[in-house]
Amino acid sequence: MKQFDFETMVKRKPSNLKLSVTDPEVLRAGNISFDGAEPDFKSAPVIGQALKALADNGLYGFTLCDDTYRDAVCTWMERERACKIDPQWVVPTLGTIHSVATAIRLFTKEGEGIIVTPPIYNRYEQAATRLQRKTVKCPLLLSKGKDGFLRYQMDFDALEDKMKQEENRLFILCNPHNPIGTIWKVEELEQLAKLAEKYHVMVFSDEIFAETVYDGHHTPCYLDIKGAKSHCIVSTSLGKAFHFTGVNHANMLIPDETIREAFIRQRNADHYGSIDPFAYESLLAAYSEEGREWLHAMNDYVEENIKKIKTFFQAELPLAHVYGGEGGYILWIDFRPYFDTEEEMVSFLYHKAYFHVDPGSNYGTERFVRMCVASPWYAIKKALDDLKKAMESR
Repeated sequence: MKQFDFETMVKRKPSNLKLSVTDPEVLRAGNISFDGAEPDFKSAPVIGQALKALADNGLYGFTLCDDTYRDAVCTWMERERACKIDPQWVVPTLGTIHSVATAIRLFTKEGEGIIVTPPIYNRYEQAATRLQRKTVKCPLLLSKGKDGFLRYQMDFDALEDKMKQEENRLFILCNPHNPIGTIWKVEELEQLAKLAEKYHVMVFSDEIFAETVYDGHHTPCYLDIKGAKSHCIVSTSLGKAFHFTGVNHANMLIPDETIREAFIRQRNADHYGSIDPFAYESLLAAYSEEGREWLHAMNDYVEENIKKIKTFFQAELPLAHVYGGEGGYILWIDFRPYFDTEEEMVSFLYHKAYFHVDPGSNYGTERFVRMCVASPWYAIKKALDDLKKAMESR
């Protein structure tokens, strides 16, 4: 297999969001931020080569979703996700959250609700609030599985209760789940699909972390769940797998023709134009054999990071339970045994340990943190060493 470089730190400009929100004391200590699900090494070389060729050609005009583009998405889904789709299901958009907003406008009215399962990515609620909709929360349950390990579960009784209510017509599924790093099992998705069918609820399945999987896990596509095709929109993109969170693009996969046509009308009403030519060329490059090789190599590298981080916490902070490691390059860490308040936790981690992570309150659960682990190991190790020293002197 071709060798790829995941040890060289990418250079961030001051305008980069992740850099701009990193605590200055953390930067002065020589550490990076593990806030924000954005890797700290370069994307696949094959993408850089494609973009260089585009730049050299000098044409950045309007770009359409043609057969080549659709076929690339279909081939990728079949090879990487084991999901066979029709090219006509592919609907390009300006991004996943942009598409969540489109779905909210399409399937709900002002004052109605979208259903989410916290701890959950906060921008779903942000989109609902901006559109004068309610966010209806069904918190995940934390319980022991058959293997004896703690695992987050959907509360299907609570979900059914919320879906029964006529004003809640849209459910946002996140798989792998952000921030907890869990991949939902087929039987869990089947139970969800039965409820959605029974109560005529649309399911928007955010699967942009789906290709980042570890330890033999696979992310089932909601499209393949029995009965799901009649009530779903599945979101895919280069965003997480290939570090394209700053390029506004995504592809919705919508099998039901009536839903697809209605979504396209709403998307266009939301002022959609054409595909970004940089996104077009990047997708064709990423969804190639070399792009696939790079992705698998990145997953292998990140999986080793995950193992080392979990080993560190087991040895040095054994009361801080670490969740995740199935999908998504994020870990969800429970710091409740060490801190009485979220404010105390954040102040200590940022200003004493120089350990910049995403506070759990952003996802609806205080005294947890979300840690992005797609970074060169040497940078992670330095930050963990600083955390250890600070905890020892606390």
